Amino acid sequence: MLERRQLTHEDVRRLVMGSVELVREAQLRLQLPLGPNIIETRERLSGGECLSDSLVTIRGCQYGMDFGCFTPPSTIMLDRNLPFSDRPLDIPELASTLSLYTAVHEVIHADDWVGGDRLQRATRDHMLSRHRDKLDKALEFIRDGEGTDCIKTVAELANLNASHYVDMVTHFRSFVALRYAGAPKLDMIWDRLTLNYFPPNLLTMIEAEKGTPYVFDLFTGRAGGYCLIDAFEEFESIGKKSANQYTV
Repeated sequence: MLERRQLTHEDVRRLVMGSVELVREAQLRLQLPLGPNIIETRERLSGGECLSDSLVTIRGCQYGMDFGCFTPPSTIMLDRNLPFSDRPLDIPELASTLSLYTAVHEVIHADDWVGGDRLQRATRDHMLSRHRDKLDKALEFIRDGEGTDCIKTVAELANLNASHYVDMVTHFRSFVALRYAGAPKLDMIWDRLTLNYFPPNLLTMIEAEKGTPYVFDLFTGRAGGYCLIDAFEEFESIGKKSANQYTV
């Protein structure tokens, strides 16, 4: 259980290196590619920087429950106020699990970077080749002034969507690691993540229907053949199938 005080740099280092060991152990026990490059990742992070800072500095993440960031090649920053993240609920186990979850999440991002960000690049290319029509329509919406003006090309939009998909996958891998560890109140973290338009629990819904190995194959063996759009369509298909089973 974390103490009720702001995190120090040393606290962050302990969380990060403990998360590395958790990912390594869960990967071995579950025989799932949670962190395929975890040995090299451990070496890089052990010689890198682990920092605590304010949430204002860290913000810009994909999801509302993100309280950390990874900066290549070997810097991980966590919000110094993570031990208070359960307020006003006052559930210390939630704050402790969220702190570990956040560290694991950034360790997995670091592991992906060590592996050359293969999923990010493959997903971007997939969107450009298979979903160009949807990207064109989205960019037209942006240019009409209804969206952000930060995205100016289809390639930039594809890269943004690929980044969002990678983060969704990273959340799922983090969830699986902490589920293996039996972390308390993990379900509360996962429930809060459902508020996003493409929530990570899309993948746990698919997992419940088709199994854990199938989901991991989506971003390993099928990397470059799947993205946010495909995940959402598959989730909808599962929902329709379930509804039909209960239709009289």
